[in-house]
Amino acid sequence: MRIFIAVKIPGPLKKKIFHIQQELKGKIEKIKWVDAELLHFTLKFLGEISEEGLKKVEKVSFQIASESNPFVLEIKGMGIFPDYSSPRVIWIGVEEGGERIEELARRLDKKLSEEGFIKEKREWVPHLTIGRVKFLREKEKFKELILSKEKVEIGKMKVESLNIIQSHLTPKGPIYKTLKEYCFKEGENERREIKSLRDSQKAD
Repeated sequence: MRIFIAVKIPGPLKKKIFHIQQELKGKIEKIKWVDAELLHFTLKFLGEISEEGLKKVEKVSFQIASESNPFVLEIKGMGIFPDYSSPRVIWIGVEEGGERIEELARRLDKKLSEEGFIKEKREWVPHLTIGRVKFLREKEKFKELILSKEKVEIGKMKVESLNIIQSHLTPKGPIYKTLKEYCFKEGENERREIKSLRDSQKAD
């Protein structure tokens, strides 16, 4: 089974990203846009693993979640990988809470490597891939459009659980199934922070 560990994104924020994709879709050709409904932060991609491997992943995920506190993550900003001379990926990044989710990914990677899984060679960078560049005729126009969205604000969300997700590849795209969700613990400081977020969202 093909498995990864992820942080899910709330529906309202996916909807905002979808609208941005639609806006860019009419202005940029030859981009393969990622289905906004499938967007998530992949903390660790494990690939094909056995039932025994899945049990190890469940054990580590439970341990990390039980040791973690919820936090607020702000999805903000747009950019490309690797550079504007040969762009391949269009992404949306994070601002507030970026260090927290990076630390979460590092802890998962370390614990899973102790269980025999391959450790990541590159440092994990929090981002959402929203499109992949297939071909560009007007690179300068593309650059201007992306830079115009450089500080786009998607919104804030509560990170409060880890999800073990199974991915089934089909000709029409991947199908995701959540196998397990492990909730974080919540201290007094986190409750105040999350309450403030909820109150601001109600005001909006």
